[in-house]
This record gives sequence, C-alpha cells and structure tokens, in this order.
Amino acid sequence: MSDVMKQVVQEILQGNKTIVSRKVEQPNKITENPALAHIKRPNYQRMHKEERLGFKQKNPKSPTMASKPKEKQNRPSLQPRQFNEESISALRSLALAQGKVPNQNSFTGNDSSNASKIIGKTRNGGTVWFFPQLVTGLRSSFGRMLNNEAVGVVSMTECLPSQLLMINEVIRNNQGMKFSVSWTKDAISAFTAELYDENTGRLEQVMFDLYQQLNRRSLKAFEAYTLSSPDRWLAGHLDIGKSVESIAVLEGIPYYTSIVLMDTLLKRHDGKDFNFEIQQNYLLLSGKYDFVSSLIDELKREAARLISLDRRGG
Repeated sequence: MSDVMKQVVQEILQGNKTIVSRKVEQPNKITENPALAHIKRPNYQRMHKEERLGFKQKNPKSPTMASKPKEKQNRPSLQPRQFNEESISALRSLALAQGKVPNQNSFTGNDSSNASKIIGKTRNGGTVWFFPQLVTGLRSSFGRMLNNEAVGVVSMTECLPSQLLMINEVIRNNQGMKFSVSWTKDAISAFTAELYDENTGRLEQVMFDLYQQLNRRSLKAFEAYTLSSPDRWLAGHLDIGKSVESIAVLEGIPYYTSIVLMDTLLKRHDGKDFNFEIQQNYLLLSGKYDFVSSLIDELKREAARLISLDRRGG
C-alpha cells in the first residue's frame, strides 16, 4: 500500500477524525496504474499477422507487395551483320514508300565504267544518251555498223539550224569522230544525231558538253547565231548556195512574228545585199558576214521588244 493509504488507516484506528494528508512528491517517471495492470489490450497487428501472411502467399500479385521480376526470356541476340541487313532493308522499304528509289545497280557484276546511261534531259524535251561499250547483239541498232566504237546520241523534239551548227563544230574539233544526223527543215520532225568514237573518254566529255549547251539554250525564249564560211555539209542541210560567205539565224520566233520582223527590216534595207528565209520556227539570213551580223543583231533587239510588249498585253 502507498504511504497515503497507511496514514489514512492509522488515523482511523486512533480515532482521529481529522485526516491530514501529506503531499507525496510525484516521481518524474509516470508509473503504471495498478488498477489497469490486469486489463489486457489486444494487439490487432499480431493477431492478424498470420492472416495477412496467409493471404499474400495465396495472392503473390497483391498490389501491396512488389512483384518479383520475371525471368528474362531467352531471345536470340542479333549479330552485327544481321542488324545491318535488317536496318538497311527497313530504310529501303521506307524510301520506296516515300517514292524514292535507292540508287543501286540491279544488274550484279556489271562494270559501271562500261554501263550505258542517260546523261540528261533538257527542259524542252531533249535527251542525251551515252553507250560506252555495247554488246554485239545491239551494235546494229544505230545509223551505221559498229565495231568497238562508243556511241553518243542526241534527240530533240524539233529541228533547228543551231543543232547543225553544234554538230558541225564538234566534228571540226574532234578529228576521227564519225556521225549520223537526221534533220529536216520542217517543224514537225525530230532531230537526232549519233556520234561514234573509238576514244570513249573523249566522246563521253563531248556528250556532257552537248547536253549543257542544249539545256542552256532551252532556258531562253529565242537566240541568234552567226557563222562564217559554212561548209558543204551544212549548206546542203540548210539548202543554201555553196558560195555563201556567212549565215545568221534567229531561232525561237513564231512564223508570223518573223514576218513582222522582216517587214520592218525590209522597209529600212532594200534587201539587195542579203537573202532570207522564213521557216516555222526560225529566220535565216545569208550574205556578207559584217552585214548579216549587224542585221541579226537588229532583228534580235526588235524581237525582244515585241515579246516584251506581248507579255505586257500590248
């Protein structure tokens, strides 16, 4: 019993009605109340521990527990060569889907230096080809029989005098080079020129140069050319006299516009010192070199003025 209880009992036994109580100092540490010592508190965490453990064993995928990582599946690893082939195949498929054709030769074992090719297409519908080394079965496909010569071909949708001037210059500058030309004065027929040369490298460079000339010409609405002392071959195709000193050509001018130009010119000059010819797509002058050169320059300036007025609507 505590000191307080002992004091109370003594006072009662002695008949002292006055109960004097002493203050008992409380210890700093709070002791357990004896009245609550026999009261049992249930520990719910321990009671349900086994139930929880049993539940988790039955349900290993419980959201409260981290799932055990799955074992890695045995996948066949890609070797570097397999990866490259599959990657390239996927890229080619993507390129084809976008309308891009891979730049590769579909013929295996073909030497690219001997491969026939299209050098280029001009903006006005022309095409230039090059055949460095033809197989025997194809050598009869051209304008003349071939041995081992390389072949270059130019094709344009219409015939113009400048094409003859161009081929004539090539033959003059490349001795031993042979050629075959299909050219007429009408505006309906197409122009075709075949060049043959045993020097493959030289002919290839010539064909590239011709393509560039033709492509530059296609950018212009009209163009003028002057040539002195045309040879017999050129004079024969243009149907001019053999004794002509020089010729001048204005190309790209419509037939009736050429009539307008010549009407203006003939009203300034009597026409005794030169000859002229009007075709569907060009105007040809012939005569002394200095005179026809000045006339063609005058016609070119007037043609530019007429075309400018036409574009502005009068």
